[in-house]
Amino acid sequence: MRPDRPSKEYSPRNSPRSNQRKKRGGNRFEPEEWRPQTDRVRTLVFQVLLAVETKDAYANLLLPPRLTRAHIAGRDAGFATELTYGTLRSQGFYDWIIDECSTRPVAALEKEVLVILRMGLHQLLNMRVPTHAAVSESVNLTKQEANEGAAGLVNGVLRQAVRLADSGELESRLDALNASRRLAIEYSHPAWIIAAYRAALSEHAKLGAQIPSDADSLTALLAENNRAPYINLVARPGLVDREELADAVEDMGQDVAYSTLSPWGLIVSGGDPASLEEVRQARAGVEDQGSQLVAALAATYPLEGSDQNWLDLCAGPGGKAALMAALGRQRGAQLVANEISPHRAKLVEDSVQALDNVQVTQKDGTQFPLREGGYDRVLVDAPCTGLGALRRHPESRYRARNETIPDITDLQERLLNRALDVCRPGGLVIYATCSPHPAETTFLVERVLKARGDGQLQELTPVWEQLIDADAWPQGLGCADKYLQLWPHIHASDAMFAAVISKN
Repeated sequence: MRPDRPSKEYSPRNSPRSNQRKKRGGNRFEPEEWRPQTDRVRTLVFQVLLAVETKDAYANLLLPPRLTRAHIAGRDAGFATELTYGTLRSQGFYDWIIDECSTRPVAALEKEVLVILRMGLHQLLNMRVPTHAAVSESVNLTKQEANEGAAGLVNGVLRQAVRLADSGELESRLDALNASRRLAIEYSHPAWIIAAYRAALSEHAKLGAQIPSDADSLTALLAENNRAPYINLVARPGLVDREELADAVEDMGQDVAYSTLSPWGLIVSGGDPASLEEVRQARAGVEDQGSQLVAALAATYPLEGSDQNWLDLCAGPGGKAALMAALGRQRGAQLVANEISPHRAKLVEDSVQALDNVQVTQKDGTQFPLREGGYDRVLVDAPCTGLGALRRHPESRYRARNETIPDITDLQERLLNRALDVCRPGGLVIYATCSPHPAETTFLVERVLKARGDGQLQELTPVWEQLIDADAWPQGLGCADKYLQLWPHIHASDAMFAAVISKN
């Protein structure tokens, strides 16, 4: 019998694993007790954000190694992390404020100055940094990284923003906008993404999912995307016990709770997972609890006949493949983990290094070769818009484009078709995306199955009873009989979608 787990809103007090030694970090900087090493910390954050802005870099790939190389840890590292990700999550809102407070529009500003202004606004409006410190350090950073002439503009814009916020004028100007425009600005989400979320909530409610789909639910979803997510770990079965991994996390000085969606998952309050020996050895990994649930679904859904040959068609970066392989290893299954990108294939190899039943290949998934007899299980975790993981990759919301949806869904359709081609008769294909967009999920699956005629959607409800305790079941799992759709604001996970298809 599994131990009790916390509610969907993680709280160390609700967790049987909590040691109560630390509280959750983020936005808790007491200026009277501590101030960051400005010339190091803010400069490092500026460099990361400038690379994100000008080179399409990803903050989660740049920030941690740079903090390590600079020997920045503790409160300074926490400050840098919040300043980096918080600035990105609210970037759209801050750009609107800059336009309201500056005689020069955002589009006309030098990128260096724009990044510094966003950083300054985040410190002023969403971190406990005194006004004089946030403004003066932003001005100094401008002189250091941009030019003396821009320092006056930065000083003026930041002080005007404080005046508008303190007087209530900023809120009044927001109120003057129409509802859709205000929602997009206040929560820093492009309008087309908000429309996609609204359509997805409505679609799954129509399909029978017991989830709220009203305006309040949409607002809660947008707000959740702007909160820092907790770290999710997976104890890969047969390689490390979850209790053992939880002990290691507590020894690291962090609070830990059991996942609500995965019997192998942990929710961790903070810290550096790479410092855990279990993670370095790939016996455990960092993986969203929704992603763990999808991998478990792919590995455990009941299947008649042969169940030894498995395929992960788009395996990078390898989290689902590793959990699938660990579960399959206990039953004698072999997994082919395929990834077309060499870089991501290397990540897959790193993820499965502790397993002896995985073969990593680098092939085009849309033309993956047939196997005599076919594969018993095929997971298609298709490339997508990533609209379900904006909590973890906030910069993605500003890069994704609605006009790319046809190209993305064309690739997804070809991958799903190939998965059905290589699956044996009677075998299972599990289609998954980290996006709730109907064009990438339900509409696409139904279109492919209708065109082919050799696949049938399977009921999902009976499987949840094997994976999730009834008393820990979050309200409205997001399961519409034959479709799984998770939501950040309901399930504290990425917005993962999955469907199980039996090949006739």
